[in-house]
Amino acid sequence: MAYGQFEQFIRNMSRVMGAVNTKLQRDLTLRTRVARRFSMVEVASLLGVDTTYLTRISGEEPLFPEGERRGRERTFSPSEIMLIRALIGSNKAAKRPYLYWRDQDTPVKVVTFGAQKGGTGKSLSAAHFAQYVNLHYGLRVGVIDADPQATISLYFADEDLPLFEQDTPTLADFMGVDDPGAQRLTNRSAAELDAIWQSSPWPGVKIIPGGANIQNGDISLFFMSQQSQVPVYRVLKDAIATWDQGNGPKTPIADLRDASGNFDMVAYETALAETVDVIVIDQQPSLTLMQLNGLVAADSVVIPQTMKGFDLATLATYVSNIGEYLEFIMGFEADLEIGAGEHMVLPTIVQEQNSQDTDQILDLYRKAPREVMQVWYSRSDAIANAAEEYKSIYEYLPPKTRRTSAKAFMTNANAVNDALVQRIWPDLPPRDFAKTFIEERWS
Repeated sequence: MAYGQFEQFIRNMSRVMGAVNTKLQRDLTLRTRVARRFSMVEVASLLGVDTTYLTRISGEEPLFPEGERRGRERTFSPSEIMLIRALIGSNKAAKRPYLYWRDQDTPVKVVTFGAQKGGTGKSLSAAHFAQYVNLHYGLRVGVIDADPQATISLYFADEDLPLFEQDTPTLADFMGVDDPGAQRLTNRSAAELDAIWQSSPWPGVKIIPGGANIQNGDISLFFMSQQSQVPVYRVLKDAIATWDQGNGPKTPIADLRDASGNFDMVAYETALAETVDVIVIDQQPSLTLMQLNGLVAADSVVIPQTMKGFDLATLATYVSNIGEYLEFIMGFEADLEIGAGEHMVLPTIVQEQNSQDTDQILDLYRKAPREVMQVWYSRSDAIANAAEEYKSIYEYLPPKTRRTSAKAFMTNANAVNDALVQRIWPDLPPRDFAKTFIEERWS
């Protein structure tokens, strides 16, 4: 077989790219991950209390973090905010919950962000959602990157996480389909599955990073579907169930304090790391067997979608193909429960000054008010600037000239994620960000 010039082209580019420092900005970000700090006013807003109460608690609780002082101002990291939330939430005098961890008999919730087309803001939407529920509700979050390009991994990894290295386990390892030549699944125990999760600098957030061997998973699943009786569409669903059975919540919030009412730091750190309350899956922009597993495993599916006509045609293809897959699956397992939660299309990169985009949202919402959300991500230079540094809007430290646009986009992100929380966890208290957004734009 003759490869001609293409083989030489690949060899040359491999040599060139091996000599180019493509990791400079990425490595800089990994070293400064979660560098942003929040003022006392911002912390009070995240916890839904007033600053007077927070100041009083800071004087009463011996373990209340000092934070960093600049003059009269104190600022706090996300880890310090989580500790503050635990200190307040575990106090017997607390009048309402501040930590919304799941109960011992509640299975982990799975939320999948999927789309057929790239460039819809899918990974950023998933990252913002994961960080929002962590900051605003104290939820422990597991992030699964189902994309070989590992896009969402870059929003959670620090320099301690070995991204893009061959021995770093990915979703394929978690599912037991990391060997494309295997004829059966690699069955892993709950403890072995738990070891695949990697820690992140975000408090209570773990990640299974993306990587090239996710493509091996598709090859493995294809051959298993041809040669054995493996239900290749539910491998991830079963793996999550196995992991959850052995690694569910064990420490009630009340146990964060001892019999004398003193906060137990060891119990807190154990509880923060022992499990997750929600798994957020970021899909590859395609519908392969690996990505089908992410949909079948989900309680709720969010489809971030731009509103252009051609892009909407890809949405039509995506949902049509999923429908055909589900019909095929139900032919094998009619009693298989899939997606018992709420599912929604999230408009993204909306040009609000362009009436075509907003008219399209209105038309879709009228036809499908339950499926299409009334909130959306507006097109913004702020998020493009943040993305250049592989940071979400909750991490981004904008220069003075960009602070206004960054603040506006964070308000937008809060509204979107508040709406998602209301649909996915209707029992959690809303923060009214979505209500304000809807009143301003739908009046």
